[in-house]
Amino acid sequence: MNLGGRYLTEEDLRNAGFKHLGRNVRIHERASVYGAENISLGNHVRIDDFSILIATGQLIIGDHVSIPNFCFLGAKFGLTMEDFVTLAPGVKIFTASDDYSGERLTGPTVPTEWTGGRKGAVVLRRHVILGAGSVVLPGCTLGEGAAVGALSLVKEDLEPWGVYAGTPVRRLHARQRELLKLEMELRKVETHEH
Repeated sequence: MNLGGRYLTEEDLRNAGFKHLGRNVRIHERASVYGAENISLGNHVRIDDFSILIATGQLIIGDHVSIPNFCFLGAKFGLTMEDFVTLAPGVKIFTASDDYSGERLTGPTVPTEWTGGRKGAVVLRRHVILGAGSVVLPGCTLGEGAAVGALSLVKEDLEPWGVYAGTPVRRLHARQRELLKLEMELRKVETHEH
């Protein structure tokens, strides 16, 4: 008996219709994935149960990316997660939001010409890490190595190699870059394995 459910088989993944499917991809059977034809998955990707990926636009996920439980990725206007991006449980990333002013209609069932709100691609550069329960709003680019603390709100671009936290986030201090040496070592090992 497998109390935690199971990950889809390689055959299941090949038959799902992904735009690109890398090696060692693990997607839990209880993850919800919409628009597989718009999703490119790199190598060593893991998507855990109760995560939701909606790719009505392009969704690119690089190598060594982890999407844990209860994450939401809304890629209507494009979402790119480069290599070594790590999300903690409950992260929400939006490429579109409603207009809360009352000047426009709201909701996904209303035609776009009647709605407003913010729209734009989100890009998470290499080695970005987002803490549990954090939210990224449309149109943001998080620079390489940006680290965002739990329960934070990202509504503007973040500079590379900073540690950020808060609602909205503010830069607290610089982030170490030692992990870049470890990445190089890992890549060498992976090259020898294949």
